[in-house]
Amino acid sequence: MPASLIKFEGVSFRKFQHIVFPNTNWEMREGENWAIVGTNGSGKTTFLEAVEGRLLKVAGNVEYHLKDINGEVLSDSHKLIASVYFSDRSVNYGDFYYQQRYHATETDGIITVREFLGLNNGNTLPELDALDIRRLLDMEIIKLSNGQFKKMLIVKALLKKPRLLLLDNLYTGLDTRARVYISETIERIAGTGTQIIMAANNDTIPDTMTHIMEVDRFSVNQTLSRKSHISLHTTSGKQMPLPVLPEAPEKNFNVAVNLDHVTIRYNDTIVIDHVDWTIRHGERWSLMGPNGSGKSMLLSLVFADNPQAYANRITLFDRKRGTGESIWDIKDRIGFVSPEMHVYFGLNKTCREVVTSGLRENPYKYRPISQNDILFMETLFAYFSLKNLENELFQRISTGYQNIVLLIRALIKNPSMLVLDEPFQGIDTENIMLAKQLLDAFCENRTMIFVSHHPDELPSCINRHLYIKNGRVISN
Repeated sequence: MPASLIKFEGVSFRKFQHIVFPNTNWEMREGENWAIVGTNGSGKTTFLEAVEGRLLKVAGNVEYHLKDINGEVLSDSHKLIASVYFSDRSVNYGDFYYQQRYHATETDGIITVREFLGLNNGNTLPELDALDIRRLLDMEIIKLSNGQFKKMLIVKALLKKPRLLLLDNLYTGLDTRARVYISETIERIAGTGTQIIMAANNDTIPDTMTHIMEVDRFSVNQTLSRKSHISLHTTSGKQMPLPVLPEAPEKNFNVAVNLDHVTIRYNDTIVIDHVDWTIRHGERWSLMGPNGSGKSMLLSLVFADNPQAYANRITLFDRKRGTGESIWDIKDRIGFVSPEMHVYFGLNKTCREVVTSGLRENPYKYRPISQNDILFMETLFAYFSLKNLENELFQRISTGYQNIVLLIRALIKNPSMLVLDEPFQGIDTENIMLAKQLLDAFCENRTMIFVSHHPDELPSCINRHLYIKNGRVISN
C-alpha cells in the first residue's frame, strides 16, 4: 500500500467563531490527487486551508509525511506546500483604491510582477512563456487583468517546486487557452512527484484527479475513487419564483456608449487600439476575448474610471465626456460588478452594508435608503436563499457568495445600465441558473454589458456581441 502523505484522525478545526469539519477522518497517500467538490458555501476552500495549516486545530490529530526532493521528511512539512486561492491575500489591496490601476502617475511604490515573483532576468521557468507572463514582468501588479493576476499566482506557486499543490477554483477567470494549458500543466507536474488537492466544480475535474471528496456544510459528506465517481452533483434545474422587480428608469437617452476610434496607451504600450463601439438603449452586449485583451480597460471607460477618456471621443448616455458631467453622474446610472471588487471592501462590513453601499457611491449627493430599497434587497437575498448571510461579515463568506452579494449590490441601484465583468466567478451551477433567470427579467428594458469567458454563462437576453484581442475589435 502506498505510504501516507497526510492523515486526519478525528480532527476538528475552528474558522472565525465556527467549528468546521468536525471529527474528520481522512487520508491522502502517495500517488493520489484529490478534487474537493460541493456547492457555494459548502467548505471547499476551507478544507484546503485546513490541509495547509491555516486553521486552528481544536481536536484530533493531523500527521504530515511530506518528503523533499532528497526523500527526507521535513520537520516543517508546510514548506513543501504551495497554494493558489481564488481570493488571494498576498497583496494588500487595502492600500490601493479601485481606479488607481488606470492612473499612470499613481503607481509609485506598487510592486511589479517581477518583484512579486522574486525573479531575475535569467529565469527560464516554462510557465512564464506558456502563461504569457514574461512580457508582464515589469508591469505593476495592480494593473493586471483578473486572468493575468491568477496566472501570476500559479507561476508563484510553481516556482516553489512544491511536494503538495493546493488549488482553489483554478479555472475561474482564465480564458480557453489558459485553461487548456493549466490542465496540461497539472498533468505534467502530477507526473513529476507533486501531488494536488484542488477545489473544483464537477464539470472542471481534470483527469489527473484520482479521488473525489464531496463536502457539505463544512463537513466531509463522502469520499470515493475517480473510477466510482460518475456524478456527485446533477443540476436540478431549480426554478425560483422571480422577485418583484422595480420598473426600469424612464428612458432619457438613446446611446448609452459610443467609442469613436478610441486608443488607450501607457508609455509605449497600446492597450486599446482604435476601437469603435456603439451601444444603444435596450441593447444587451456580451464582451469576450482572451485574458489581457483589453476588456476591463474598455469597461473602465464606460464606468468613468479611466482619465484617458478625456483624450478620446467618448459619449456616455448621449453626452460627450468632458462637457461638464462628473464621473458620479455616470456611475449613478450604472450597476457595476468586477472580479476585483470584493477585495476592496473592509473587514468589518456586513453583507447588508456592502449591498447598501451601492446606493451611496456618490460622495457629493446624499441618497437616503428607503424601505423599498430594503425590501428589494431582502427579496434578492431570499431569491438566492442567502437570508442567513445578510448580517455576516462580507469577508468571511465564500467567494462564490461574495460575488452573489456584489450582483445584488449592482441591482439594488435600479440602474439604467448593468456592466457585469465576469459576475459568475466562483458561483455554482445552480446559482448561475438563478442569476441568469433574474438578469433576463431585470434587463427587459435596460442596457447591459456582460463579460465572460464561457458562452454558456451568457443570459438569454444577450442580443449583441463584441470580441476583442490585443486591444482590437475582431468581430461584432
